[in-house]
Amino acid sequence: MMTGMWALYAREVKRFQKILLDTLASPIVSVVLYLGIFGIVAADRLIEGIPYVTFVYTGLLGMMMVNSSFSNPAFALVIAKNLGSIIDLQLVPLKSWQIGLAYTLAAMTRGFITMLVAILVTVWFIPDMGIHSWWYLIAGILVTGIEFGSLGVVFGLWAKSFEALTFVTTFVMQPMIFLAGVFYPIADLPHPWAAISMWNPIHHTINVLRYAATGYADTSPLLSLSIMTGIAVVLFGWMQVSTQRGLRRIKTQ
Repeated sequence: MMTGMWALYAREVKRFQKILLDTLASPIVSVVLYLGIFGIVAADRLIEGIPYVTFVYTGLLGMMMVNSSFSNPAFALVIAKNLGSIIDLQLVPLKSWQIGLAYTLAAMTRGFITMLVAILVTVWFIPDMGIHSWWYLIAGILVTGIEFGSLGVVFGLWAKSFEALTFVTTFVMQPMIFLAGVFYPIADLPHPWAAISMWNPIHHTINVLRYAATGYADTSPLLSLSIMTGIAVVLFGWMQVSTQRGLRRIKTQ
């Protein structure tokens, strides 16, 4: 059973390795463009002694991890439903939670690889970049991958078309990202947006990863990591239920 789960995980990893242009090039180009723009317009700005470009860079890495972890299983499952290959998951001798876990782990792997390659390509242009806390870095990456990988599985099983999934990414994920403090400290937001951002799970991901790299945090990194972990546990449970019900529902359609 566990061998089958890891085989499904390996299949998903190989799948996104075949589309490296989308997996790596697209998010890296986006990071470079953001850095180019903010590096020009706010080159001399400091936030708590941290160069603004470094501040934005750590936020962009967190954004990349979130987007990659979410989109990998979501689009893979929608593609499988549209091509009819979802029947493979319905017939494979695996429990529903093992199928969901395989997709979630593959999502976390894609998020990590994308972020790692982006760092190797771009970190040389970022001033005062280092690692403040390895513990928060490793924990943040693992929890983020599970959190948004699970969410991607849930929405991938729910969405019946690419239009439905695009609606979620455009009108749910993107506003959450731009209210997460990627480009600014959330304290700079006017009321009530600063308070709303505190309830944004993506903010806590950005906060933990930024603290891990620079030592700067909008809120307590321990609190953010605790909130992330709690949300990840809830989403992981939701993912298991959605996988079981989703595959059964698709089978009867």
